[in-house]
Amino acid sequence: MPRPAWITYVPSRRPGDPVGDFAHRLADRVGLPCHAVVDLADDKQTQSEVHNSAQQVRNVLGAFAVAAVPDTRPVLLIDDTVNSRWTLTTVARHLRRAGVSSVLPLVIGG
Repeated sequence: MPRPAWITYVPSRRPGDPVGDFAHRLADRVGLPCHAVVDLADDKQTQSEVHNSAQQVRNVLGAFAVAAVPDTRPVLLIDDTVNSRWTLTTVARHLRRAGVSSVLPLVIGG
């Protein structure tokens, strides 16, 4: 498995963006750069509010955008929870389309 060269994260809707805070602290701890390249493009329902996989994938389509990536080497992608896995899948797809060689997901909670 490739080692990550940098870290990014799915921004949280919670006040203070705890996912971004965690990602930056982890990056400092392990000596990797952290770049906030993922943006919320559309304020949709949380995945826990959507009831089946088809609705969940439709819910995240268009919900995120990725800015220009600073590095095409492997990235560690951090999210706070995983309900459907569609958020991680969709954001990873955006990162790969932006040129990142591989995306390694990490979920803070369950």
